[in-house]
Amino acid sequence: MPNQTQEQQLEQLLEKAAKEPAYRPEFLQQLLIGHIYCLAVTDRTTQPMQTEQIHLQQGDELHLQKWKKADGTEALPFFLSLETLLQSIQEEHSYLYLPTQQFFEMTLGDTLVLNPMSPYGKEFSPSEIRQLLQIDMGQVESYEVQQDTEVLLGQPTEYPYKMVSQLQKFLQTKPQVQTAYLALMHNPQRDAEPTLMIGLQLDMQQPLQLDQLIQQVGQVAFESLDQPSLVDLTIIDDQKSDGLSRYMREETTPFYQREQPEKRRGMLTRFFS
Repeated sequence: MPNQTQEQQLEQLLEKAAKEPAYRPEFLQQLLIGHIYCLAVTDRTTQPMQTEQIHLQQGDELHLQKWKKADGTEALPFFLSLETLLQSIQEEHSYLYLPTQQFFEMTLGDTLVLNPMSPYGKEFSPSEIRQLLQIDMGQVESYEVQQDTEVLLGQPTEYPYKMVSQLQKFLQTKPQVQTAYLALMHNPQRDAEPTLMIGLQLDMQQPLQLDQLIQQVGQVAFESLDQPSLVDLTIIDDQKSDGLSRYMREETTPFYQREQPEKRRGMLTRFFS
């Protein structure tokens, strides 16, 4: 059954995500485990121009309504709430309420538009949907240094304040990350130009989905840059005393550090200190 409170919370999160990249991973995560509304008819629908919910039965032939975008191409609209759907249509139409993941899977290959007539919305390309469904990992590319390589390390002359600010907000929601560092690295064997390098120091005692964390940090960082640029990410190795890990730990100041919870004092100390 639809939950209006959850729908309102998700629409508020969409507004935040539209304004600040720090909230986009959480929004996409909540969207994927939630439900959405879309305009649809089946071969059994007797009154498609009446606003009513369709209840699918086995063997139903489903037709989803597509809208034309300004450039003439088509996209499938979908909505976070029934209220938003009703505000977006000029005439009544039957609709379907279903889990977001199911909707994404059944429309894979189509361009989707979320809340298209609202102040805050989002277009999803087929490749973005594949990333959300973890069919592929998008623009994240992993590589391992196979031999000793000489690289140049330093700090960016034009400090990416916006990116750092968004990462600070995002990392507050990730207890697995203890500390985060930033450097500028140039590996002439791999890159023609220096690239930003984010280093993460992790608390291995916390539950960790490393691939997901890397994907989300990369998304926030990339979408926070004023000019598109490559961003590298490395996990700081506490056991290494040289190279990139040592440089970040000893020669840079972390841009993010998780606050340690204050230790509780004993009863006598609290009353008499």
